[in-house]
Amino acid sequence: MASSAVNPDLPGARLRFDCFELDEADARLARAGEPVALAPKPFAVLCALARKPDKLVTKNELLDAVWGHRFVTDSVLKSAISEVRAALGDDPKQPRYIETVSRRGYRFIAAPVGASSHRAAALERNGAGAAGHPALATLTA
Repeated sequence: MASSAVNPDLPGARLRFDCFELDEADARLARAGEPVALAPKPFAVLCALARKPDKLVTKNELLDAVWGHRFVTDSVLKSAISEVRAALGDDPKQPRYIETVSRRGYRFIAAPVGASSHRAAALERNGAGAAGHPALATLTA
């Protein structure tokens, strides 16, 4: 199981899971301190999933949050999920980070370990600092 930690005191909280760090405020994903290239939409999908660890995020929720559900289909979401999985080195058949819930949506399964459930809930309510970055502000809307 991947270990995770969240530091909610930093502006734009940082989520650490396994060897990755997701920094929402700086729109950055790093593996062992090295930047991982991820396009804005797949990055926004990863952030939307990471904000709700171990919770199902439906396809419609993701489409609304990231694309405003305008002129896109499930195939666009599937492509974005594939890009996220490629960046994380995650296997859809044996997922460590993103689990597919057939015909319904996706679940971020590398849940924060170092944070209490109260802190994790507060991060979710506060949008984990996304308001400071335009690409992420749509996720909290």
